[in-house]
Amino acid sequence: MPASSLEGLVTKSGWSINKLLKNTSGSGGNFCTQYEATSVEGKTGFLKAMDLSKALNSGSLEALQRTVSEYLFEQEILNHCRDQNLSKVVVPLDSGSIINPNFGAPLNQVYYIIFDFAEGDLRKEYINKEITSWSKVFRALHHVGVGIKQLHNVGIAHQDIKPSNILCFANDVSKISDLGRVTDAQGKSPFSQLIFTGDQSYAPIELRFNATPRNDFIDRRHGDLHMYGSLIYHIISGIQLTPILVEETRKLLPNTSLTTYDEALPFLKLAFGKMMDEFHKKCEHEFGEEIASEICEVVKELCYPDFNFRGNLKYSRKVQRLSLEKYISKMASIQRKLYVKGIC
Repeated sequence: MPASSLEGLVTKSGWSINKLLKNTSGSGGNFCTQYEATSVEGKTGFLKAMDLSKALNSGSLEALQRTVSEYLFEQEILNHCRDQNLSKVVVPLDSGSIINPNFGAPLNQVYYIIFDFAEGDLRKEYINKEITSWSKVFRALHHVGVGIKQLHNVGIAHQDIKPSNILCFANDVSKISDLGRVTDAQGKSPFSQLIFTGDQSYAPIELRFNATPRNDFIDRRHGDLHMYGSLIYHIISGIQLTPILVEETRKLLPNTSLTTYDEALPFLKLAFGKMMDEFHKKCEHEFGEEIASEICEVVKELCYPDFNFRGNLKYSRKVQRLSLEKYISKMASIQRKLYVKGIC
């Protein structure tokens, strides 16, 4: 297919398309082929080319239209984030189309987006190998919080915050990537009708019971808050929060999957409390009591099983309760305290 044979071509803006890559972290590779690319100035970039092969092979015009629609939405939302100067979100360096001379029109026109080339992601850096710097971990988590807040401020809910979607760049900068399945306040997203658009294994627990707060767009922030807290828990403990919460709840209520959210909630709270006790012990061992208590407070507020009591309960208004401001400040505070304690 045209998208899978672009090596050696040069875009109108001067990017040379180099080697074909395997699907990489944060690439949103459902309908894209990935390449390494080099600018005229010698800058290395990551190129995503729209790949229509799956849609064409399906023989469905609807599938083809859906693929194009999703790609165009992603490009639009990325350009919007770039124009809004979202510093902790991965935005494009360039985008456009290129002609593949080995194919005839109209399939020879391949649309692409180019990003900064990342050094890694949180999964590779902090989950799949031993952590060597807690200071860098909390710096990354601080950046993630800022990135989520930036998205919320421009009317975007990410809904797929997970380790592989947080990319690591030079100078210990981390950014949120893969905006291909976000939803927006304007309702332009092709995924607006979905209750949840991200990876189900990282989804808030209420989704296991088809019980979600969904009165208006701001309610989608419940999911982003939960996934942020889950990310903190996952990196420190090495365990995904939602699957272990399900497992612990089943020990108390074996037929959990047959109950409603309201029926399961008392048992979810008990299981969550047990998990937080174990998590506190882990944090206390690593960081001491003061920092452990701060981290556990953050995770409890962000991931509490009852979504009606999730977030900063100091505020009753949803826009304030579901704000990331408190948790961004906490991550910065923990960084400073780690420095004072000599924990690098």
